[in-house]
Amino acid sequence: MAREQVYLLGSGLLALVVLGLLITLLGNLIGFAVVVGLGCGLGMLAESIYPSPYNYGRASATGLGLAGACIGSFFLGHWGPSLAGVYVIPSLLGALAVSGALRGKVWYDRVKAMENYRASDNGDDPLLMSQVEQYRVIRLLGKGGFAKVYQALPDRTLRESESVAIKVFSENALQTEGFFGRVEREVALCQKLNHPNIVRTIKADEQNKVHYLIMEFVAGDTLRKKMQQGRMEIAEAVKLITDMASALGHAHAHGVIHRDIKPDNILLSENGPKIMDFGLARLEGTSDLTQSGSAIGTPHYMAPEQVLCEKKLDGRCDQYALGCMAFEMLTGEKLFDGEQAVFVVMKHVNEAPRNPRDLRPQISEELAHCILRMVAKNAGDRYPNMEELVSDLKKLRPEAVALAV
Repeated sequence: MAREQVYLLGSGLLALVVLGLLITLLGNLIGFAVVVGLGCGLGMLAESIYPSPYNYGRASATGLGLAGACIGSFFLGHWGPSLAGVYVIPSLLGALAVSGALRGKVWYDRVKAMENYRASDNGDDPLLMSQVEQYRVIRLLGKGGFAKVYQALPDRTLRESESVAIKVFSENALQTEGFFGRVEREVALCQKLNHPNIVRTIKADEQNKVHYLIMEFVAGDTLRKKMQQGRMEIAEAVKLITDMASALGHAHAHGVIHRDIKPDNILLSENGPKIMDFGLARLEGTSDLTQSGSAIGTPHYMAPEQVLCEKKLDGRCDQYALGCMAFEMLTGEKLFDGEQAVFVVMKHVNEAPRNPRDLRPQISEELAHCILRMVAKNAGDRYPNMEELVSDLKKLRPEAVALAV
């Protein structure tokens, strides 16, 4: 036999082997896909017949179905109709058994959690351990003159990883002029926003004459508590300011101005700052006056145009408030202070701000320039938008780290 014929025969045999392997592999892949699809179907069917407290996705449903198929086949044997080697009836019964076991585990964990939460409840607050919609109120997080904020968990599981925050308004708040309009506006405005540094608002409602707002739960203290410990490291402060400016830029891009940016409205989570409480927010260009003609805001962080009750505001009033916070975060002192609120707000209008380098020489000239531009008296002298501010702050970050002491 000629060498060419040997080569040709060898090539043909090799091609047949490769083709056979491909066919086998493809068949196995198809069979595997069928089994996975069947497992997903079994899991979802078991969930529809005997719902568990968990919200299953396709991956979890597939795991449930495949686990049920293995258990059902092992204990109940092979009988009834089959598909790709999977016996449907024993597998479905096995999936139901797995779902029931999971339900039992959730029920046991929930009972133990309820015992622990009830043991820590001193009975002084009637809302604690009560149910608001599908949530169980477990802990008071904080309170003020107009509201209390609670941590609540889904009542069906009591899993703290699924926590929400519920703000319950006081009688004083309910009697405030325009209260319901403000709450409705906050929900409508916040549902337009989707940013990792903005607390998500879920809904507002009323139950048994209790008016509440359900929000994303953020584990962490306010920026105010952080600042009470003294001035911050320069690099840390610059990072927080940059993230907050980015979040406000997102809100401004959707036409929303906050109007009450202050350390008490910033939560510090493990993933960065979270801006909350858009109760005073309005669409850009609308009036900043209450019906009585008074300005809205917090004295230490009010832009001059807010103090002067200008009717048309834009995002630069939020930028001014952020600049006031930045000054305080870096120096440990407020931009302007006084014994009475009226003295503070008039300083915002009339007094030139101090250079933060005078209080902390380690602050670079470039960073000080950014802060002083943010707190310029004339809104036209500030950054035209938050995007330009963020760009300048990001350029400063390596240099700020080098100077941090």
